[in-house]
Amino acid sequence: MNPPKIKTILIGLGRIASKLENDQYRKKPCTHMGVLMSSFGKKHFEFLCGYDKNSEACLSFQNQWKKEYKTVPENGILPVDKSESIDLAIIATPSHTHEFYAKQCLKLGIRHVLIEKPVAMSSKGAKVIATLAKKSNANIWINHERRYHPSYKFVKNELINGNFGKIQSIRASVFTSAKNPGIAFSKFGGGPLLHDGTHALDLIHWLVGKPKLMKARMERPKKGMVESRAFAYFQSNSNIDIILDVSGGRKYFQFELDIHTNSHRIICSNDGFQFFQSVPSKLYQGFQSLKSYIPKQFPKPETSNAFLGIYKEIKEVFHGESNTMEGTLADNIQILESIESIYRH
Repeated sequence: MNPPKIKTILIGLGRIASKLENDQYRKKPCTHMGVLMSSFGKKHFEFLCGYDKNSEACLSFQNQWKKEYKTVPENGILPVDKSESIDLAIIATPSHTHEFYAKQCLKLGIRHVLIEKPVAMSSKGAKVIATLAKKSNANIWINHERRYHPSYKFVKNELINGNFGKIQSIRASVFTSAKNPGIAFSKFGGGPLLHDGTHALDLIHWLVGKPKLMKARMERPKKGMVESRAFAYFQSNSNIDIILDVSGGRKYFQFELDIHTNSHRIICSNDGFQFFQSVPSKLYQGFQSLKSYIPKQFPKPETSNAFLGIYKEIKEVFHGESNTMEGTLADNIQILESIESIYRH
């Protein structure tokens, strides 16, 4: 007998919730609704309703998916009754509203909540969510989806097993275009460091733990505005040097993690993964050089989908098949604290 499906609501019906599924270049599914409507999603999740304050977003959602929606009033209070049986709430609203809707979901008694990154606009707000979740014995996931990507998981496992040597340094860069910054440059605050750099810091925490900020520099277009660039130097507890460069002023989008070990170099990027290993040099006698190669067991592109990964974990935890949760709320509080240390520097 198959276990019952997970009764699910979706709060926020915009880009990451639904609309990006229309992007012909992205690997599908690439949105929350895309997962829920996939063969995997339909097997394990029962979609109940979508919610949004924007009536146009609601109509677009209905036209795309032919699913029920409810318009949220201006005060943001969800038209949901405590008597409704809801297992999972997905919060895909603008960042500054994450804490607000998380509180509502927990007070409604929803015991499984998936929140888009960042979980809140501050570590203080994230701690409020953590306190409420503990009281209600609820599970909170934050969608830093790269943790669930088979290629990133492969790199981490190889590093743990020592097959790539010992990490010496990491350079993380997140570059976006300020011509289309979205909420990052809005009146709500929080520039590219909070909204985009959080992905890089999440991977750094995932690989080496919470690092210590050594030095930082911020660039702001005008006094009082959110940053257009953040540059920071961290050190891990094991003395790994880490450079973080986040900018909203480029004419391109680039996410890259460049990891140097004592024997390898690994580049993890939205443009693909590259691997180099130390071999006897053909340029300099008696020296070693880095040579490009493809490691055995590296996941094939067709098997790599991060969005499915987090939902598979939710399904397993919900049904008691596993108690493992990647990217815990405690992790994300530390990530926000690292971001705040840069802002304060």
